[in-house]
Amino acid sequence: MTDMRKVTAFIAALSSIALFSAAYPAYAAPIMLKGDIDRDDRVSMSDKVILGSSLHGRYGLNETQTIAADINGDGYVDSADLSALQDIILGGRNKFPIGTWIGDCGGAKRYFSFDSGTVSIVDPNRESSEFFTVEEDNDLMVFRASGTEMSAFITWDSELSFVLKWSNGSTETFRYFTDVMINMSELLTGRWVTSQGRTFEISGLSGKLTDKNGDISRFEYAPDGENMTFRFGSTENNTTGRKVKNDSMHFTVTWSDGTAERFTRQEIEERGGVTYVNGILIANKTYSLPSDYDPGGILPEAQAAFDEMKADAAKEGIYLSIVSGFRSYTYQGQLYSGYVNRDGKAAADTYSARAGHSEHQTGLAMDINNAGSSFNNTKEAKWLAANCVKYGFILRYPQGKEDITGYMYESWHVRYLGRELAKEVSDSGLTLEEFLCIDSKYKS
Repeated sequence: MTDMRKVTAFIAALSSIALFSAAYPAYAAPIMLKGDIDRDDRVSMSDKVILGSSLHGRYGLNETQTIAADINGDGYVDSADLSALQDIILGGRNKFPIGTWIGDCGGAKRYFSFDSGTVSIVDPNRESSEFFTVEEDNDLMVFRASGTEMSAFITWDSELSFVLKWSNGSTETFRYFTDVMINMSELLTGRWVTSQGRTFEISGLSGKLTDKNGDISRFEYAPDGENMTFRFGSTENNTTGRKVKNDSMHFTVTWSDGTAERFTRQEIEERGGVTYVNGILIANKTYSLPSDYDPGGILPEAQAAFDEMKADAAKEGIYLSIVSGFRSYTYQGQLYSGYVNRDGKAAADTYSARAGHSEHQTGLAMDINNAGSSFNNTKEAKWLAANCVKYGFILRYPQGKEDITGYMYESWHVRYLGRELAKEVSDSGLTLEEFLCIDSKYKS
């Protein structure tokens, strides 16, 4: 099983599998394992022979070996250590780990979820998991998948830790994490901001928490369906909660003390000067578009959705038209300057966007029928508010949310998001800013 030809073939056949990721060094730095007197990163009968020979004066131990041989930590190497070594060897035979364990090899972490005869390995770097069958013979474990195999010697350091010495020469230390079997689909990888002003940045089963004061702490977490356990610093420092999914971008955790915290996924990415939040193109007072961004008009999917909405509205005696669709960067700048000259900058900023900050430049927004307050409370406005979401639109600047969106109530301005997302935003009762946990404020 330890034939290096088999190992090479295994690695080649399963190059995509996290078990033998290139991030793992072939030969990690030696570890200090109690009882590993011959320093081969495992505890076996050879160590017992060396210790017995030493106690009988037939073999001398160097300083490192002496430290490894002092198993009970009393400062002496004697028969009590030999007895303890015997217990380690016998106690670890055919002892199979159960639950999820955190493996560490040269600083790289992954998670092994063991069940009887099987293991699922989660690699947070690859955001993937692989399934293996496992057989154990004394202290040798054999992992198999797709007709290939890899073996490792297991040494138990304590009830909560063990070491695997892989047949490719690498050594991986393990510590107990949870009895929960990890399901890859439950992982919360990514950046999440919460209603308490906290930010969770999660990779695999660990991450970084930044609180509203900017203080940072590290954590590990175990998802188990709706239940979650966050561990800060030590096994005893656990915080448990129950998760309820709200929609594709939100869930709420009710902590054990009864408090509730809403989590919002927030991945902000800039591509060619254009900002996307969770893949949604954003143009508001905080996030601008470059001057050369020009989709050439209203985007086809938005236009098709409006045409369908217009046709259905007409069947009910409601007549809709687009009075303002796509606007270029230059044209928006001209409009805004005219409003500033007429009403002043402070007033203009409440109802008109500066160049580069207008949704109209995205090709996804449009003003319907009459871009003015006279449209409010008309039968067309009421129909639009009640029905636009069915076609993938939202009312972008709702009443009472001026401080959040940055603009006055506009009953005529709709933004295309697509049917599913528009429904999620509408059902939430939130503005797009609130839904994505972003703001809309000019920097100056």
